This record gives sequence, C-alpha cells and structure tokens, in this order.
Amino acid sequence: MAEPVSHGAAHALAGSPGPSSVSRRAGWGLAVSAAAMELLYVLVLRLGNLKEHVETFLALILLLGILYFVSFWLVEKIAARRSWLIFLFLSAGAFRLTLFPLYPSLSDDLYRYRWEAKAQQAGYNPYLVHPSDPALVHLRDETYPAVSGPQYSTLYGPLLEEVFWVTFIFTSHPVAMKVPFVLFDLGIVLLLFRLLPAMGLSPLRAVIYAWSPLVVVEFAASGHNDSLPIFAFVLALVCWERRRSALSVASMAASALSKVYAVFLLPVFLMRAGWRLIWIPAVLAAVAMAPYREAWSPLFASLSDYAEHWRNNASLYVLIGGFTGSDQQTRGIYLLVIGVAMLYGLARRLHPQRASFLILGTVLLFAPNVFPWYLTWILPLLAIYPNPAWLLLTVSVFLSYHVLIPYRTLGLWREETLYTLVEYVPFYSLLVGGYLMAVVRRRFVGKEESVMDADLTRGA
Repeated sequence: MAEPVSHGAAHALAGSPGPSSVSRRAGWGLAVSAAAMELLYVLVLRLGNLKEHVETFLALILLLGILYFVSFWLVEKIAARRSWLIFLFLSAGAFRLTLFPLYPSLSDDLYRYRWEAKAQQAGYNPYLVHPSDPALVHLRDETYPAVSGPQYSTLYGPLLEEVFWVTFIFTSHPVAMKVPFVLFDLGIVLLLFRLLPAMGLSPLRAVIYAWSPLVVVEFAASGHNDSLPIFAFVLALVCWERRRSALSVASMAASALSKVYAVFLLPVFLMRAGWRLIWIPAVLAAVAMAPYREAWSPLFASLSDYAEHWRNNASLYVLIGGFTGSDQQTRGIYLLVIGVAMLYGLARRLHPQRASFLILGTVLLFAPNVFPWYLTWILPLLAIYPNPAWLLLTVSVFLSYHVLIPYRTLGLWREETLYTLVEYVPFYSLLVGGYLMAVVRRRFVGKEESVMDADLTRGA
C-alpha cells in the first residue's frame, strides 16, 4: 500500500506553492496593503478640514475600504505569529498617529466634551446646565460655536464625564482631548489579541477592528468617546472567557455607565453570571454618580430629548415610521423590538458574544440615528463573526457624511435618498441573502450529510 503523502509534500509534487509559501506571499501582500493604507491616510491628513472636502474624503475612504477588505482576506492565509501581531498593532498605531493632528471637522462632539469638562472645572454639574445657558456665558471661548446641542444638558454617562474632567485638568487643547479615547481604542486591539485565541480563533482576526477605516477616522480624527465603553465591553468578554464572572459584570457595568448601548447588554451578562451579582453594577453606579448626586432624572430627560429630536441615517426606523405615521409609536416599536431581542438572547441562554451581536445589530438596524461612529460597537464582534454584510456597512456608512455637503454651503442638514440607498441596499441584500443561504444549507446540505452518515453506518 502506498504511503500517505503529507499536505506540504502534495503541494510540492503538484508543483504548486505549499502552505508556508502561501503564507509568505500573503504576508508580503499584507505589508503592501498597510503601506498603501498609510499613504491614503496621509492624503486624508493633507485635506485638513474634512468638512470642506467631503467629496475627496469619501473617495479616499472608499479606496481605504477596498484595501481593508483585501487585508483581512490576506490575514486568513497567514500563520498567527508574534511578529505578525506586532506588525498589525504597529500599523494600527501608525494609522491613528497620522490622523491624530486633525482638528475634528466631521463631527463637533469633541468640542462638547471639552465644554463639559470646562464646566465641571468651574464647579458646575454637566447634568444640570447646558452650553447656551445665559448664566454660563463666561465659559464660552473660540470653540463655543462648534459645541454641539448647546440647548441640551449632557447625555453621556458619569464615567465619561469624569474622563473629560481629568483630561481637561492636564490639557485644554481640543486635539489633545482625543488622547484617552485613542488609547482606549488601541487597548481594544490588545484585548482582542487575548479574546480571539481564548475562543479558538486566530488573534490576527483583530485586524478587522484594528485596521478598520471607520475606527481610525472616528477615534483618531474625530476623537469620539465610544472607545471607552467599547473597551469595557470587550474586557467583559475577555473576563467571561476566563470564567471571572464578577469582573465580567463589573466591566460591563462600567460600559453601561458610559454609554446607553451597553445598558441593553448588561442583563445578558447578569443572566449568565447570576443575578446575585447585581450588587456590583449597583455599587459602581452609586460611586460613579456620587460627584453628580441627583443627576439621574436630568440624564434620562436628556436621553429622551435626544431620541425625540434627532434623526440621521436611519433605515428600518424610517420604514416603520411610514406605516405608523407617528414618531411616538415608532419609538415604542423600536424599544419593543430591542426588548424582544434581549428576551430571545436571555431565553436561549446565548453566549454573551452571540447575544451581544444580536442585540447591538437590532439596536443599529432599528435606530432613529445611525451616526458612523455608532457602528464601531459592532466591529469587535465582527472579528469573531466576520459577517460580510456588516463589514460592508462599516465602510459604506461613510456615505452618510454626504449631509455635510449642503450643510457647509447652505447650513441645511439634508439627507439625499440616493446616498442612503447606496449605503443600505447592498447591506440588506447581503444580510438577507446570507441568512437565506444559511437556512438552505442547514435544511438541504445537512440532510445530505445525515443520509451519507447513515449509509456509512449501514456499510460498516
């Protein structure tokens, strides 16, 4: 009987490159892709005020998106070695360092963080005051015209407010206010290096988050604060994989005390860890809110005002609104759908990663506002479940910045249907198509495999 031929020997006999050769070629390809992405980020940096060059910015981002897709395709062919992890992380750092000097122009949120920090430094409670308050005129400076939502008090959680305050103590420069959020962003990459192997996956899949143009632009260029709650969320997943339930719940509570999205995820962790641990988020909430004392009611009021008055880049929310004809009913359906997703995850006792993906996906699909940086929440989970539809949306969502074209010239915030369709139609086509293919595969391919197994059993 002939001796079995090894996989590598078979490649050699066939005259085709072996696995190590494929890995080397993919590695060179990844290096070229990283260099090309860095060049494009330099071109984005040279634009300066991105709001003034939206068309060119979108063209560069779409090119970056193509290289990004190529990169995680190449990563699947590379052996997970420490040298490649270092390369991936250093490249991610270089991308962020390149865009860090940009003044925020796609979004004015960073100026709002700075104002709230300045108000706290002056002894005001950010939950009880707002930037347009005539009594706070003395807090206004050259950045005040850029402060977003001046008629509303803050809707950020207490942990974020404390980070704003501490950062402002060290620096009041708007660009420097990005520092903690870029650091948390890079911290997420390091956490993914831990989480993915614990789940039996290649740590190189972290490239899906680390090299995402969405993450680089929204955290390094715009300085959005979502990196802090996302870091706490991913830390909760790492702790869960290490069977440290109490730490997992504490991390998830920290995330919830930063941004409202995490509030929907906290019950999943409590359900799996045991409701006896509910004292942990209760104690953390009391400690975090202590500097702001009676601020719960104003915080809920701000969240309600935001939900009532802001609309941007919605998809299913718009369709539901067309049927109901009532914004109040549409918001009610939105919350009901999220509740159903949460109950489904709890009833089926889904793994926290899977349940989080289901809940966050539902929140984003039915939300009245889907600003680009909201999608950064789904990216760590895409490193675990690399869904093509969601990966595409993390790039196509940049098209929603088209509203800045009429805004910069006419002062009008106006969404164009064509851009919205180009953003969402491919996404939903891939999402629904992928689901239907999975159903067919389970129903028919699964049956064929069962029949084959039965035949083999009978033959044996």
